[in-house]
Amino acid sequence: MAWDAYQVVVAALLGLIFGSFGTVIAHRLPQRRSIASGRSRCPSCDTQIAWFENIPVFSYVALRGRCRHCGASISPRYLWIELMSGLLFVAAWWRFGLSLEAVVFAGFFWGLVVLTAIDLEHHLLPNKIVYPLFVAGWAGLAVAAFVDGDLGRLRGAAFGALIFGGFLFTVAFIAPAGMGGGDVKLGFVLGTFLGYAGGIGFTLVGMFLSFVAGGVIGIALLARGGGRKTQVPFGPFLALGTVAGILFGRVILDWYL
Repeated sequence: MAWDAYQVVVAALLGLIFGSFGTVIAHRLPQRRSIASGRSRCPSCDTQIAWFENIPVFSYVALRGRCRHCGASISPRYLWIELMSGLLFVAAWWRFGLSLEAVVFAGFFWGLVVLTAIDLEHHLLPNKIVYPLFVAGWAGLAVAAFVDGDLGRLRGAAFGALIFGGFLFTVAFIAPAGMGGGDVKLGFVLGTFLGYAGGIGFTLVGMFLSFVAGGVIGIALLARGGGRKTQVPFGPFLALGTVAGILFGRVILDWYL
């Protein structure tokens, strides 16, 4: 139990650290700024942020969500990106144990958190994240399958990518206004990981949960008077359904069957 607790703490800390870097990507990438150089600054007063103001979660709480210099409110986006990254790193460990698969899926989950943050704010799923996530994902999964001696899982990943991505492509072709190109490209990535985790069954579960989540939120917005022209990014729901499918796909399939 002590060893398990140690692994959970390490996974959570790594997730918080990566989450902190994820906030930089989510802020700078849509502005086409470098994510590799330049110290973080307050968006309001442009004051350089000290190292002790950049400690994941702790700094935000200690500063009560405000800049130490000008008192301007700091977006809660920074806090939830760090928290979700830490939580999903632990979830990857819980699902796959101490393994290479856990590392690959933790990186995948982190990429989805960053994409969700960008899509919610800018209605954008940048190719600079989606494409590397697809390439690095396939490379990491291929190595993991080779190490485990289960190359058949790559067949599941391929089928998953074709099913999820192909379905979204069909939807976009039939109703271009209802599905963005970024969602379609992301679908191939999501299907890859769902298919690797549990074959076609997990892929269908992830797709189903994605559309259910999107439908529920859409209905809620209409009920609040948002109107049919209210634009709701679909990427976060695709990410949510996929993560739920990977973590709980077996339980859901067993219950359904």
